[in-house]
Amino acid sequence: MSSRFRWRDNPNILAKLVDANNLKTWQAQEVVLKPNEACVFIVDGRIGDILTEKVVGNIAGGFNRFIGEMMGVTAKDRRLLFAMTGPADITIPFAGHMPNGTKVNGFANLRVQLRNEDIPKLLNMFANSAPVLDRRRLAEVLHNELMMRVINPSLAECEDDTMLRSSAFQDKFEMRAEVELRATLTTLGFTMLKAFITANQTDSEKLTELQAQLTAASNTEGAHAEALMERIAIREAATLRRIECEVNVAKAEAAGKVTVELESELKELRKDEARWEAELRRDEGKLDLKLKESSHKTEQAMALFEQVQANKRERINQQMEHQNQRMDKQNELQMKMMEMAAENDALTPEVMQEFLRQQTAQKAIDGPGDEPEASVEKPNEYLCDKCSKPVMSGWNACPHCGIIL
Repeated sequence: MSSRFRWRDNPNILAKLVDANNLKTWQAQEVVLKPNEACVFIVDGRIGDILTEKVVGNIAGGFNRFIGEMMGVTAKDRRLLFAMTGPADITIPFAGHMPNGTKVNGFANLRVQLRNEDIPKLLNMFANSAPVLDRRRLAEVLHNELMMRVINPSLAECEDDTMLRSSAFQDKFEMRAEVELRATLTTLGFTMLKAFITANQTDSEKLTELQAQLTAASNTEGAHAEALMERIAIREAATLRRIECEVNVAKAEAAGKVTVELESELKELRKDEARWEAELRRDEGKLDLKLKESSHKTEQAMALFEQVQANKRERINQQMEHQNQRMDKQNELQMKMMEMAAENDALTPEVMQEFLRQQTAQKAIDGPGDEPEASVEKPNEYLCDKCSKPVMSGWNACPHCGIIL
């Protein structure tokens, strides 16, 4: 009965040298070699066969081997060299400067592989170090030589950040790494498959990125400001339009109110005019009755000539007084209508002429009076003091300029 031996318990381990003499167990040990694993037997200082993809039994321990060692039949020194034959990526950090003073930090990536026939060369590594080789140990071994022979010369030829990011720089780095590290890797038994460099963002690149971000932020802020100004302009136009509409509506309402007030005042004036005309008709009716009564009493009054003459004079005086009162009321009515027209900017020369024409016609109807002594004088013309245009002597106002005469 045998137990399984595990030579690799960490994925970073690339190779390991195991002393079989230290594996002393009562159970025999066996190991399973996978397709990407290989094992080399070193017996008494001689390198034996290289095994891979198989189960190797009885590598150490067990009762039979114990009896053989006691009888001196087995070898004195037995060692097992295990190695990973698959590709392995080695990451090596670096820090350097370009000719313009820009500092460059990053990682150099080397992809190496152990071939079956080169596995025994690992003994050169284990001669002066621990019997375990992992990725970190291999990176430490290659770091100084990689910096001096590959990275620094490559950065010295890089003029700016653009060249650092170019594919030509990567190609030169890979060729230089393959040439400069070939001797060292061959000594250790490794073959380099690929090499490339990964540089972090430099200070100038950070500055360029910051400037681009500031420019983008400024453009974004400008676009936002322009959009805000457009929205404000639209709101302003809408507000002005609304205010204009409200003002127009207010003006229309005010004009309507004024029209209603003017119509109300005109109705009141028409009522007063109708009342005045009714009073005038009443007075005329009374006068007519008196005249009729006087005519019927003419024959009786012949006897009383003196009394009739007195009554006649009294009647004439009353008639003149009545005419004067009527003329005063008519003039007062016309003056009020002219003032109302002037307040409403409707006092035009045509309106004045119409008022004067009506006044002259009324005076013509009224006549000069019943006195036989009164003589009718022809109206004289004279010039207005303000506009220097001809007016009649009986007019109360100038029809041209509207001044009160």
